[in-house]
Amino acid sequence: MGANLRTSWMFAVLWNLISIPLLFIIPGELEHNRLAIIGLLFPVIGGGLLVWAVMTTMRWHTFGPSRFEMAAATLGGQLSGTIHTHLANAHSFPVTLQLTCLDRRTRGSGENRDTLENILWREEYVVPEGHVGFGAGGTSIPVRFAIPTDARETTAVERSDGIVWVLSAQASLPGVDFKDDFDVPVRRGQPAAIVASTPIDTFAPAREPISPMDLAASGIRITPTSGGTQYYFAAARNASFAIGLTFFTMLWTGALWLQYTLGFPRLFVVVTGAFELLLILILLEIWFGTTTVTMSSDSVHRRHAILGVGRTRIIPKRSITRLDLHISMQSTGRSGIPYYELRAMLDTGRRKHLGSGIRNKRHAEWLIERMRSEVGLK
Repeated sequence: MGANLRTSWMFAVLWNLISIPLLFIIPGELEHNRLAIIGLLFPVIGGGLLVWAVMTTMRWHTFGPSRFEMAAATLGGQLSGTIHTHLANAHSFPVTLQLTCLDRRTRGSGENRDTLENILWREEYVVPEGHVGFGAGGTSIPVRFAIPTDARETTAVERSDGIVWVLSAQASLPGVDFKDDFDVPVRRGQPAAIVASTPIDTFAPAREPISPMDLAASGIRITPTSGGTQYYFAAARNASFAIGLTFFTMLWTGALWLQYTLGFPRLFVVVTGAFELLLILILLEIWFGTTTVTMSSDSVHRRHAILGVGRTRIIPKRSITRLDLHISMQSTGRSGIPYYELRAMLDTGRRKHLGSGIRNKRHAEWLIERMRSEVGLK
């Protein structure tokens, strides 16, 4: 949290030092060029950065420095340990833990460097009531995650490119919410005996079973029909993601209009316009795209449509060799949200998606297991 505190204030101060003078320059420019009003966007962003810095500072003063005391972290084993912090009355509020595997990549160089962290795998759970410890030395939060054998081990060193594993903890509290994350090195090797002797199921809270009603509430309906079991993935199931992308597309459209109005070189306008078209296609898919998958006795009928226009593909069940989960889209960064896709691998090597944009991982796991059973796969 200390590093985040320094970074937030440094970035906020630098941004505002550059953007605040625009508040005095732009009013005079508006008399000659109305497009100058776009410059006010920079001081507005600066205000948001100051709020971010203030909230980070409040977290620091409220909770103090947190640290993660790690016991073990091995592929095919577990990540275990204890987070030490200060949470007043935290027993009244759930503490959510997340373990995320990220692929960090840096593009560009110098001042044009841009670092992206894409989510490869994530698991989370709420710490069971009574497991958070309180004492004179502060609050202790036990951590235990099962790590898949086929996951990728840590390869990044400090801020370099590569695979990064991040443990995040958060709790909604009165005033300022608790939130902190820790980079954890995950390696190959034999799990420690102390970790292996305590199955994760004895620690993690019992999960409520998924029901068709739970799925229906998220826009996924399962219906028995004369042709077989039908899985229907409705349009606009991820409204928050769609709204965010719509807002970004509006900003991009404004940039395209500005380039055209100010007479930018044609190449800039063409490239910006091509990306604009891609954004529009993605928006149409998110807002109006539907997928219907029907499992018959010997085949899988998949129909994907946008605004009702689409076509049906028939996949023989015998040609499906594997059904897996994949992250199809995400909001980038370690705090981003992954959305899952149900993917079928065919004996020809081709892949077909049987539903995508599933935000809840447990829903996606439940669906893929049911589809495997209907196809006859383990």
